[in-house]
Amino acid sequence: MSDDRIVLDAVREHFHGVHASLKALVAGMPVEDLDWRPGPETNSISVLVTHLLDSERFLTAFAAGIDIVRDREAAFAVRGLSAAELAAAIDEIEAVADRHVEAIAPGALDRLLTRGTRTASAAWWLLHAMGHAREHLGQAELTKQLAAARAR
Repeated sequence: MSDDRIVLDAVREHFHGVHASLKALVAGMPVEDLDWRPGPETNSISVLVTHLLDSERFLTAFAAGIDIVRDREAAFAVRGLSAAELAAAIDEIEAVADRHVEAIAPGALDRLLTRGTRTASAAWWLLHAMGHAREHLGQAELTKQLAAARAR
């Protein structure tokens, strides 16, 4: 197995772990808790999950050299999604991101890609996507704890 394939398998495994954690986090939560925001400059769990998934879809496609359309702001307007709808979205993006990662050719992780003012390797963009996913998973976990605390 090539070094690139080992890295790409690890990326896929990482995202699968984030997805499993997200599905466990939203399971059984009512829509009102999924839509609740701890403050005016914060995001709801639904928004965090939707944004995380949209970013993952976009960045894995970008690393693979696949052009896709993204409406980043739409993720921040999400409301009213149920836990089951979020779980289905998680499963859908997992399959899409798996295809994107699989499409990255051996030897392509060091290929330089430019987005905005940042030029970095495909590997860097994948690592960025992974860190971004973990960041928002942590925010969603904290938001769930705050939602539970407010109900007491």
